[in-house]
Amino acid sequence: MQKDSGSFRDRSGYVYYEAGNILRTIMPCYKDTWLKVTESGFLDEALDENLIVSFEEYKTIPKSWKTLKVASVPFITYPYEWSFSQLKDAALLTLELQKKALRKGLTLKDASAYNVQFIGSRPTFIDIFSFEEQTEGGAWQGYGQFCSHFLAPLALAAKKDLRLAQLSRQWIDGIPIDIASSLLPWIARLSPSIFMHLTLHSALQKKYADPRTVKDIKTRHMPLERLQGIVESLEDATKNLHFPKQITEWGDYYNDTNYTEAATDAKLSIVESIGEKYAGKLAVDLGANTGRFSLPLSKYFKCVISADIDPAAVDLHYRTLRKNGPENILPIIMDLSSPSPSLGWATKERKSFEERCEADMLLALALCHHLFFTAGIPFQQISEFFFSLLRDDGVLICEYIPKEDSQVQRMLSARDDIFEDYNVQVFKESFTSAGFKELETINLPDSLRTLHVFKKNS
Repeated sequence: MQKDSGSFRDRSGYVYYEAGNILRTIMPCYKDTWLKVTESGFLDEALDENLIVSFEEYKTIPKSWKTLKVASVPFITYPYEWSFSQLKDAALLTLELQKKALRKGLTLKDASAYNVQFIGSRPTFIDIFSFEEQTEGGAWQGYGQFCSHFLAPLALAAKKDLRLAQLSRQWIDGIPIDIASSLLPWIARLSPSIFMHLTLHSALQKKYADPRTVKDIKTRHMPLERLQGIVESLEDATKNLHFPKQITEWGDYYNDTNYTEAATDAKLSIVESIGEKYAGKLAVDLGANTGRFSLPLSKYFKCVISADIDPAAVDLHYRTLRKNGPENILPIIMDLSSPSPSLGWATKERKSFEERCEADMLLALALCHHLFFTAGIPFQQISEFFFSLLRDDGVLICEYIPKEDSQVQRMLSARDDIFEDYNVQVFKESFTSAGFKELETINLPDSLRTLHVFKKNS
């Protein structure tokens, strides 16, 4: 049995792993609260509506009062990897649960974005110990956290720049309200909801930073109706923040390629054929854009991670999946030249992308030349990174694009061609030396490009 390295902040219970099971202990200090939460019927209602992760009682771990086995999430992601619409849906889920909790005499004791995970394109609340009895006249302790974890990044993305939502990677405890407020345009700061929950909130934080005012905060009475009104105001504020009309580099990628229809169809057919042959639990499509090639893999893998650097492309993909499915594809934002690192206390709280990823299949189509020329990453380092993302015997489908290709020519048009090590021989040798065995090379019709199928040596 192994304790989760990031499970230490909440004394109510801790997360353990045992034989593939996810266990959550209920500590004695949370016993009475858990009984009140379960007796209220709140968890049953939330489960019926698929709002929270399912759980069942399990053998009790020593020193705990009770232990639960919790349904696993296919792949853990973090808020700084989510698109605008994903973060917005996670925020609305959190507020919906708070509204339901208040009606049952309960409250969310925190409002961390890390309490939400995505099962495919469906947001799910995973921290079932986040609920407690609402104290009569008490304020919502999670209010400030909601504003910094959800409202601040959403407002920055909608009103300033889409990419600013990823500041959550810098501040994993939430973007500071004063910084978020200062970065917003003046006209945005003066809108009623942003003024109340960010601009005025920031000013009040500074005021109550004075230790002499702490007593005033603790003795302030807040009627239930007012508390419900704050939650509804936050909900309105969140709903009124919309995806910005912002052009990004890869948002229209599929309309700006040199593929013929025959080459695209062949590529899709090859990916599906290999996916069927090596079906498994997890496939990861790197540089997926809007997920055109993730789709055929979804038939043969329990979960498909569709990662791309472009926030607009990822958001479009997510919104499409929410509307039309399939339900087992999860789009995320990922700059592969600087993938998500280990973060938090002692760099143990939030795992790196590499630590979380143990893929059965990896897809890297029209990607390596971007990493090579734009990010300056040699084939050897690219192949070693791909190797680290796969389980033993995992399969990689990687596309090689020669210099003669028009897309590469366009990339080289404004620079001297000093890249003597960019050729198919070095490409293949790099993957072989990293620990891969090449299974086959496939020529794409109407194209100079080739697909290379590698298997990770066990």
